[in-house]
Amino acid sequence: MKKITAIILILFTLSCSNVETSAKPDNLFDQDKMAAIITDLYIVEGAISSNRTAYIEKGVQPSSYLFEKYTMDSISFQENLNYYTDRVEDYVLIMQKVQDNLKVLQDSVSSRQERFNKEQENLVPKSTVEKAKKKEKVKNIEEEL
Repeated sequence: MKKITAIILILFTLSCSNVETSAKPDNLFDQDKMAAIITDLYIVEGAISSNRTAYIEKGVQPSSYLFEKYTMDSISFQENLNYYTDRVEDYVLIMQKVQDNLKVLQDSVSSRQERFNKEQENLVPKSTVEKAKKKEKVKNIEEEL
């Protein structure tokens, strides 16, 4: 039984040693460009998932936007994606850059939302807010009685 297990283990090890990786594409994107493409891809996919019917009704093709923006086609993108996913160390670095890019965007959106909220608070006259608070206090006192 030990011999059979040893033979199976050796065969398994030898069968895994000849894994082929993707060839280097003719038009290899650098890691920064690949990170930017994947970041935009995540943003587009998020936008589509939040309101899919609007994209379908208007016939918007987000992939064509990305291909035009980065002057590439679907084949070159797929070749580059395959190349980097076969090289785990490089792919991890790219995904870290993507995560950093998304964090920067999230912080930017959060700060804009905070500024917008402050501007909205300033648009409401303070006297209106104070009158509403006084009415609420009077209403609470009346309910207690």
